Amino acid sequence: MLPYLNLFRLAIPVPAITILIGISVGLSLAERFAPRYKINPDLLYNLVFNALIGGIIGARLFYVLLYPQAFIESPASLISLNFGLFDLWGGILSALLVGIVYGQRKQFDLLLTLDALTPAFAVFSAALGIANLASGKAYGVPTDLPWAVPLWNGMRHPTQAYHAILAFLILWMLWPTRHEKTIPGSLFLHFVGLSSLAVLFIEAFRDNSIATISTLRDVQLAAWLVLAGALWGISRLGAENQNTTPNP
Repeated sequence: MLPYLNLFRLAIPVPAITILIGISVGLSLAERFAPRYKINPDLLYNLVFNALIGGIIGARLFYVLLYPQAFIESPASLISLNFGLFDLWGGILSALLVGIVYGQRKQFDLLLTLDALTPAFAVFSAALGIANLASGKAYGVPTDLPWAVPLWNGMRHPTQAYHAILAFLILWMLWPTRHEKTIPGSLFLHFVGLSSLAVLFIEAFRDNSIATISTLRDVQLAAWLVLAGALWGISRLGAENQNTTPNP
């Protein structure tokens, strides 16, 4: 666990830096492969940039709405860089809304755009796993396996490392040059399905997840639903492509 790195008397938050690096590398990959999906790399960059800015602002505003008293007592906290003062789901919702509005204005094809962004999603997922390992979040159950990591007064499954490794494996499996001719939207849906399978595996070793039904956990239940949706979407795209493909 390495939440902060002391460098030249500065305490650098490792998880935040890891996430920023993941976004940067992922976006660079998406820009690189954008022409394969007939998307202008500059417009794709602007789409992600605007969505990120909207997400950051939205995450802070949602937090203010949820906990107004904290900002009444300390108005300067509105511009604080404290990552604890952001609402995650509010930020995600805001980023999606900004991205959708920008994409519609620039007439992006939704399915092709999602395919183009798939490498970025995979890299970001890997970065999130590494960031959690640095912060100690999303930790695993105690184990005596040789690769256990010391965390929270015990040796535990490195579930964060499992997350990062599986994300990189998914990135390799879905590398755009390995899928020259795919149905628009198929690459993204395969990413969603494979990521859901990864979550089902990882959650079996998590120590701080909430169980819903017997040993089935909240996140696993959500992952099963998302996996079902991804499989349905892949099947639907395949059927539509068959119907629109002219007979020889």
